[in-house]
Amino acid sequence: MSLIPARITTGTANEVGVLINGEVIAGSGPEEKLVSRLDETVLGVLRTAGPSDVRSAYEAAALAAPAWAAVGPAARAEVLHRAADLFRERADEIAPAISADMGKPGSEARVEVARGAAVLDYYAELGYREMGTTFRTDFDEDIFTIIEPLGVVALITPWNFPFTIPIRKLSAALAAGNAVIFKPSTNASISGMLIATTLLDAGLDPGLVHATVGRSSLIEQELLEAPELDGVSLTGSYETAAAIKSRLPVEIPFQAELGGKNTLVIWDDADLGKAIEIIKASSFRNNGQICTSAGRILVHENIYDSLLARLSDVVTEMADASNDDELGILVSAPETDRVEAFVALAESEAEQIIRPARWRDGRVAPTLLVEPKTGALTAEEIFGPVVTIERVTTMEETIAKANATEYGLTSGIVTADLAAARQFWKESHAGTVKVNSPLTGVPFHVPFEGYGHSGAGWAEGGQSSLDFFTRTKTVFVRS
Repeated sequence: MSLIPARITTGTANEVGVLINGEVIAGSGPEEKLVSRLDETVLGVLRTAGPSDVRSAYEAAALAAPAWAAVGPAARAEVLHRAADLFRERADEIAPAISADMGKPGSEARVEVARGAAVLDYYAELGYREMGTTFRTDFDEDIFTIIEPLGVVALITPWNFPFTIPIRKLSAALAAGNAVIFKPSTNASISGMLIATTLLDAGLDPGLVHATVGRSSLIEQELLEAPELDGVSLTGSYETAAAIKSRLPVEIPFQAELGGKNTLVIWDDADLGKAIEIIKASSFRNNGQICTSAGRILVHENIYDSLLARLSDVVTEMADASNDDELGILVSAPETDRVEAFVALAESEAEQIIRPARWRDGRVAPTLLVEPKTGALTAEEIFGPVVTIERVTTMEETIAKANATEYGLTSGIVTADLAAARQFWKESHAGTVKVNSPLTGVPFHVPFEGYGHSGAGWAEGGQSSLDFFTRTKTVFVRS
């Protein structure tokens, strides 16, 4: 089975293009080879977007946006529900493409498709709840607000969750009545194109979604400085967010979900078996390529030795299965080299490095860095299956260490002590704090906001996402 469906190719065998105004065309940008992360086979050639392609996308989006803004929520919901059904029907086609794109295990990819379909259904119904407000006054007039879409929005998404993150943004933007310029990562180009073309198959007007897969350095000016642009939503790095924000006019709303150096605390009363399972889910799922992954484990001194011994056994005995394994593979060779550089740094900056004795070439083994010195290992996001572990004594020391980072995405504590948990969640400098739960996994209907270098602008998730993609108009009426 080909991992590049015919409807997302340019007509030339194994050549993937961009989607502009309902047509898959060869982009005017440079060619990039598409290589499967699973077995390094060449899948085809990506014809990336150039500035002229982005310009065409904005022109078409601006023409289509008013009609979509004017339709009622029922019409929008019908398209989004139909898209959700199509994604479920095509899960066996989409999941292997996700795995080939960025190395995610097939089981994880199928879960991602199912979750994305649920997100579409959710926002299809949430669109009915766009309600304004009425106000009482001391004058003979009525005052009320109405909610309007922003217009044309740019959505910039990463490769680590190449389906659910784009779907979360797309479904909220479309449910609110916007047209979309969608820029998926080049490391998730096939997945991104499948998303966009399936939305069209569900009946979305061709002018409402355009997939401009391309190099940021080549198309960022057209993407961020287009006169039609009304809002930008990004999931990516702090550096990318800073660069985008510096280019946007002050009136353009900007939403950013960024990285994190997330801390998980194991307190002295924690059940060790439960703690181990939470660590595994928090630090090693999807090869640690999750913004909410726990990269730093702080363990109370009373159970430190016991937990470290058991966790060491778990890590060293992890199997690197040849097929649909639990961990998958990092997205690219450069990312693999970057993560391994942190491990090399630990040879001089940590007391011990614990990892399986043998691991397949090209894959990063799950790794514990024991008692690292304060510095890059404890402050920077590694974004791989590599986690530090440190001994702590008091809650005050623990909170100080957990907060000693510029990030503030997630944190968590494993404990049965409500007082300890309460002190931690009140004083933790993170937008999401979990008690006795893995740090990874955030329900799509709740707000998700990062503090510090982990976020900017509006929270994502639930009503918060819909709020970002709309604006409020206040109307005064006198008879």
